[in-house]
Amino acid sequence: MKRLFIIFLSPALLFLAERLCHKATDGFAMVNVYAPDGDNQRWHREGEIPGHLLNQTFTYFDSGSQSYVFLSEDGTAVLKLFKFQHMRTPPLLNFLPDVGALGKKREKKRAILEKTFDSLCLAYDEMKEETGLITLHLAKTSNFKQNITIVDKIGKKHRLDLDQVEFLLQKKGTLAYAAIDRWMAEGNRKAAETAIRSLLRLAESRCQKGIFDKDPDFSTNFGYIDTIPFQIDFGRLSLSSQEKKLEIYGPEMIRITRAFESWIAENHPILLNSFVEELNEIVYQ
Repeated sequence: MKRLFIIFLSPALLFLAERLCHKATDGFAMVNVYAPDGDNQRWHREGEIPGHLLNQTFTYFDSGSQSYVFLSEDGTAVLKLFKFQHMRTPPLLNFLPDVGALGKKREKKRAILEKTFDSLCLAYDEMKEETGLITLHLAKTSNFKQNITIVDKIGKKHRLDLDQVEFLLQKKGTLAYAAIDRWMAEGNRKAAETAIRSLLRLAESRCQKGIFDKDPDFSTNFGYIDTIPFQIDFGRLSLSSQEKKLEIYGPEMIRITRAFESWIAENHPILLNSFVEELNEIVYQ
C-alpha cells in the first residue's frame, strides 16, 4: 500500500513542483525564448545596439502576453524576449511528419509567429520613433558577436548570445496613466493636458499610416518617454489602406479612446475638456 501510495503521489508532487517553479519565474526559461526552426530571414532588419547598453546587465522586470521584459541597469531601455513556447509543438512530436492534424497544428502555430513578426516589423519600418524601438532582431545573424547577461525573476544569471536569440530593444518610459497621475500630483496641469493631446495625436498618426491595432489599450500599451508619447506594445498591428480614411478611423478613434476618456473623467475631470476638444478636432476635422 505504501508503495502504491508513493507511485500515485509522485506525479502530483512533480506537477505541483512544476507549477510552483512556473509561478516563481513567471514561466521564464531559456528554452522558451528561441524561435522554432524555420526560415525567418524575411523579417531581418539591420540594426545596432548602443555600446553603453551592450555592457549592461538586464534584470527581469515584467511578463506580458508575448514577451518577457528585462530592464537595463541604467533604467533607460528594456529588452524583450519572446514567448515562443506557444508557437511550437512539443519536442516529442518533432520527429513526426507534417501530415494530418499535426501538420495543421504546426501550420497554425507558425501562422501565429508570422503574424507577430509581421506586426513587429511594421512597427519598426513605419513607427520606429513612435514605439521607441532601438533594435529589432528576428532572424539569426553573425554581426553582433556579443553576449549579454540577463537576470531572471529568481535572481539566476543567464548569458545570451545576441546573434542567436530573437529580441527587441526598446526605450523605457512610463505608462500613460501613471505619468498623467504624476504630473497632476505635482500640480503640473499644463503638462498633463499637453500629454493627453499628444497621445491622441499619436493614435491618429498611426491610423493615417493605415496601421490598425487589435489591442489599443491606453492603460497598458501607451506611455511617455519624458513628455513624448509612444506605443509600448505593438505585437498586434496590421496594415489596411481603409484605415487611412477619416470616415474609417474617426469612429475607431472614438471607440479605442472610450476607456481612456472614462479614466480621465473619474480621476482627473479637470482634464476632460482638453481630451474632448482634441478628440473632436481629430474626428470632425
